[in-house]
Amino acid sequence: MTAHRAARGTACVLAAAVPGWCCLLLFGVLPTARFTRERIEVTVRPSSIEVEGLYVYANPWPIPVTQGLKYPILSDEPHPLPDSVLVTEADPGTGEDLRVIPTLRLGGTPYYSVTLPARASRHIRVRYSQRARGGSGVYLLSTTGAWRRPLESGEYLLKTVGVRITSSSYPLDGPGASSFARRSFMPDKEWEFTWIES
Repeated sequence: MTAHRAARGTACVLAAAVPGWCCLLLFGVLPTARFTRERIEVTVRPSSIEVEGLYVYANPWPIPVTQGLKYPILSDEPHPLPDSVLVTEADPGTGEDLRVIPTLRLGGTPYYSVTLPARASRHIRVRYSQRARGGSGVYLLSTTGAWRRPLESGEYLLKTVGVRITSSSYPLDGPGASSFARRSFMPDKEWEFTWIES
């Protein structure tokens, strides 16, 4: 094969492969950024949970990157998908929302993307409310494994309104036994919790 034909062949292969790689990056299958920290606050009410998650993504590279992200939410009969999910960029100093990040819902699952400058980080906040019948709720933690490295830190807090927590799959050891925290955390199970009305 001549060098010219080889070059053309390589170009054709790359042209065919690039859209596929772009799709994988867009949907977060191939992470280019790093997911370093999260703080999850769940407000539990008699028939619903309200989730507010603050997530920190870091770009270790000397060039800007855009990371596609999929936000998995448990969906079953007692826990239908939320009607809406709000995604915002948060100021790392004040915690205030800076801007709304557009989301795309595919099969009920929210997708969005975050652009990170070279060697910089972004704080992303996600909020949603989910109906929860039977006094039980689930926050998906094991999906962290897709990032292929543990979180530097994670903080997880339950707030209650008219209910009392009766169980948690992760022991609650914070103030008032309503929270837990981990360092170098690679979750191997979901955070499941139950409650009764108080």
